[in-house]
Amino acid sequence: MIFSLLLLFAYPAQPHAQSLENLGFESHLSVAGTLAAEAEGQRTGLLEGAIAQRKNFEARTGVSFGIDNQIQYLGTNSGKKPSDASSNAFRIYGTWRAVGQNTSNDGTLVFKVENRSAIGNRMSTQALGPSLGYAGLFSSTFSDAGWVLTNFYWRQRFASGRGSFVIGQVDVTDYVNVDGLANPWTAFTNLEFQQQSTFPAPSQGLGAALRWRVDNNWVILAGFAHANGDPSDLGRSAKDLFETGETFKHFAIGWTPDWGALFDRLLQLTVWQVDERTAAGVPEGHGISFAASGRSGSWHRTFRVGYANGGGTALDRSISFATAYEARGGKDLAGLGLNWGRAPGSSLNQYTLEAFYRYDLNDFFQITPQVQYVVNPIGDPSSDGIAVFGVRLRAVF
Repeated sequence: MIFSLLLLFAYPAQPHAQSLENLGFESHLSVAGTLAAEAEGQRTGLLEGAIAQRKNFEARTGVSFGIDNQIQYLGTNSGKKPSDASSNAFRIYGTWRAVGQNTSNDGTLVFKVENRSAIGNRMSTQALGPSLGYAGLFSSTFSDAGWVLTNFYWRQRFASGRGSFVIGQVDVTDYVNVDGLANPWTAFTNLEFQQQSTFPAPSQGLGAALRWRVDNNWVILAGFAHANGDPSDLGRSAKDLFETGETFKHFAIGWTPDWGALFDRLLQLTVWQVDERTAAGVPEGHGISFAASGRSGSWHRTFRVGYANGGGTALDRSISFATAYEARGGKDLAGLGLNWGRAPGSSLNQYTLEAFYRYDLNDFFQITPQVQYVVNPIGDPSSDGIAVFGVRLRAVF
C-alpha cells in the first residue's frame, strides 16, 4: 500500500488535455472515453476537417460516433503447434445524448458493435496463450467471437452529476477495476496489465451499476452483470439470466486527489462475487483487487494486486507493476509491465513481462511492436519460458 501511494504522489501531477470529469461513468476504455481521446488526438492533422464536421453534427443532434479497426499478430518460440496467431477487431461505437443535453443531469444511450475474428486459418491471439500452457491471456480482447453487441445501455446522471447509473448490455471491464493504462487497443494487450486473471469479469451481457461521488476525493461503485453473458446471442443470453439468476457482483471504493484526472491518479479497492455457473461447471467464487494509478507529466505508473477464491480464474493471486512514457510530445507511448502470478493448486511462480512501443504514424494510424516473455508457464511445467513477438495495427476514424 505504501508503494502504491508513492506511485501517486512521488511527483506532482501535471494537467493534461483529456479530462473525464464530466463523463459521469466512463473510463479511458469506455466508448465516451475513447471518443474523448480521439477528439483530442485528431484536433489537428489529416482528419481535422472531418472531425470538425463530426463535432458540429454532435452539437446539433447529440450523437457522437467513431470507427476503428485493429489487427494483431503474435508469434512465439514454442515447440507446440500452432505457435502463432492473428486476429482482427472492427468496431463501430457511439453515444446519443438524448436527454438533458448540455446539462449535468443528462441521459445518454451508449452503443458499440464489434466483429472480432481470427485471420485466415490461424487461431485468435486471445486463444494462443492458454493453448501453449500460459495461465492468462497474451491478448485479452482479440477473440474469434464474430459479430457481437458489446455495449447497448442507458447512462443517466443525476444530483448535478454526483451520481450516475448504467443499465442494459454492459461490459463491466469498461468501468470496474480499471486504471489509466487499461486499454488493449492503445497500450498493453496482456490481461495481467489490464484486469488480471484473478478478476473473472464476465463477457458482455445484461447488467446495471451505480456510481456515487461522495465528495471531491471519494467515489463508490456497485453493480452486477450476467455471469454467462453472450454478446453474440442477446436473446438466449437474456433468457439464461432470467432462468438461472447467475450473476457477477462488484463493489468498489476509490480515492483520488484530482477528480479531473480520475483514472490517472486513483487508489481503488474492488471486491467481487460470482455465482456458481451450473451449465459451465464453474464453482462460485469471490475475491478482491487493489489497483493504483499514478501520473506525473509524461510518465504513467500502475500497480495491481489481486486475489481470488474459486470462480474459475486462471490465477488465484497476482501482482503487477507497469509504467509507460508518452514520447514525441504525447503522440507515442512506450510501456513496460511485470507480473507475478500463481494458479489454484499450483506451487509454480509464473512471471510475465510485456514491452511495447506505440508509434502514431499520423492522426489516424498507429503501429505497435511488442514483446512478451513468460517464465514458468503454469500449464506447461516442461517449459522454462515462452517468448512472444507481435505487432498491432490500429486505424481510427
